[in-house]
Amino acid sequence: MSRFLSSWRRSGSSAAYALLGGITSQPNHDSYPSTPSSSSTSTFEVDEELDLGEITTEKHHPRTSLSFRLRHLLTPHGFYITALYHRFITSRHAKPATSTPKKQSKTAYLDGLRGVAALIVYIFHFNYLFWPILKNGYGSSPSDMYIFQLPVLRVLHSGRSSVTIFFIISGFVLTLKTVTAIHRSANPSHDVLDGLAGSLFRRPFRLYLPILMSTAITAILAQASSNLFIPNLQGGDIPPRKGSWGEQFWHWLSVTEHMVNPFQAVTGRQNLWGNDYNGHLWTIPTEFKGSVMVFVLMLAFCRSKRWVHFVGVLGAGYWQMVKGDFDQTLFCVGLLLAELSIILPTDLKMVNRGLKHGITVALAILGCHLMSYPEARGPSSPGFRTLSGMVPTIYKGNEDRIQQFWISVGSILFVLALMYSPVVSGQWWKRRVQGTDIGEDDQGEPLLQKLFTNGFSQYLGQISYSLYLWHGMVNHLIGLRYLHPMSQEWNASETGINSLVGEGFADQAAAARSAALSTYTWKWAWTFLFNTFVLFWVSDVFHRGVDVYAVRLTRKLSTVWAKPRVWNR
Repeated sequence: MSRFLSSWRRSGSSAAYALLGGITSQPNHDSYPSTPSSSSTSTFEVDEELDLGEITTEKHHPRTSLSFRLRHLLTPHGFYITALYHRFITSRHAKPATSTPKKQSKTAYLDGLRGVAALIVYIFHFNYLFWPILKNGYGSSPSDMYIFQLPVLRVLHSGRSSVTIFFIISGFVLTLKTVTAIHRSANPSHDVLDGLAGSLFRRPFRLYLPILMSTAITAILAQASSNLFIPNLQGGDIPPRKGSWGEQFWHWLSVTEHMVNPFQAVTGRQNLWGNDYNGHLWTIPTEFKGSVMVFVLMLAFCRSKRWVHFVGVLGAGYWQMVKGDFDQTLFCVGLLLAELSIILPTDLKMVNRGLKHGITVALAILGCHLMSYPEARGPSSPGFRTLSGMVPTIYKGNEDRIQQFWISVGSILFVLALMYSPVVSGQWWKRRVQGTDIGEDDQGEPLLQKLFTNGFSQYLGQISYSLYLWHGMVNHLIGLRYLHPMSQEWNASETGINSLVGEGFADQAAAARSAALSTYTWKWAWTFLFNTFVLFWVSDVFHRGVDVYAVRLTRKLSTVWAKPRVWNR
């Protein structure tokens, strides 16, 4: 494989003409992940107040301690097997065989959903570099007829849709504990104030501590080598390299200060700013603004009647939506869904199970269809032509805004379908047929949630924030290093093919194009596997070496710096 990769480095292929010929330039999808004006992805961080996305803080086995792992990583084989070995082998033997596995929380599926969405964001940013035609809607032109352009299937690489999912999840998990206290606590005023104060205090630390470390590492790497990060085909989007270490430090500090400024104006997606050391961090100010907004809404309505709270939050969300800031609306939706999960429990048995399956599956499919609104040529794509005109006035005439509207609506429907998906279990069905009493543990788990409660999805949920922080840099370290020669090779092939066509050798030209495409596809596949492997390793190491300790430090600060509680109950 090393021989293949080394020869690959000397060869080339296309992203300038990228998929099946026909696209000679490629918009930048790598610096601003999911914005209408660029590309996609959001903040998906671990909430420190719920099991949802909770960082594991159990005592480590001696051979999995941080010092052992760091020493192990210094060996050549450690680079390749550490993440997989620790995650999928040692974790299975860390406890005695007689121990019972910990039961997943009822919101574990949201953690898995966030992890899968994080992976989709990476797939989006990587593959749109190599196959930019994927951004076009299926059937929007005679050449746009590829299977992965189809609605629903497009969700597998729609990074912008993943952003909307992240914002809903954040609104849900950040508010569920407080909303539960409002409904069920004997002293809601005390519990709500205590919970909101802790959440708001911890929020900036939780968001920014891992970012400070990741961008500092990137700045150091940029200064250490002038050709470590490879620019995109247009020649940009790499971390700046300054004239000296001192200049590099002060530039990083200035960029960081601007990013963490909680008072900067964040108006929809009109004035987004990506960190020079990680363009994907444009989402962080949006995330922080949305977090503060839902905290304020809960505080404002905590003593109101619940219908007043529900209508107030609904009105705030609708107001922002019609003003063009659907991102903030999604935080309100997350808060409303948290309240709805208490008012109308997800395990409610008033509705026939089969009917609930039909409704939730239909909602999920409809949600996936709407989340498949293409990045380009949506108004001319079958399945979206009528929808393109059915948007509020502020969204009309702007393809990016139209897409943002419909993928946001789709994500709401999809999360709602997951919430109310009824359980399905072969054991449950067997007992039902036999007439045996059904215990709680035999009920199984909701059908649609099974996609996100498996081990791999839960693992993705744990490393999702690290995956988000590092996928862009790994693309510039690995993927683009191979894309440039591949693009050159493809362009050279196209020149030869066009010559054959001009000379009247159509059959030979078709065969040459097929061979060139096959070569390009194989090289893309190997690059994707290699890039993905490195990304998983980096994400796993950063998660264990930085993210875990950032969560612990955040909790420690909120405890050490807190005043003694003196409440008059």
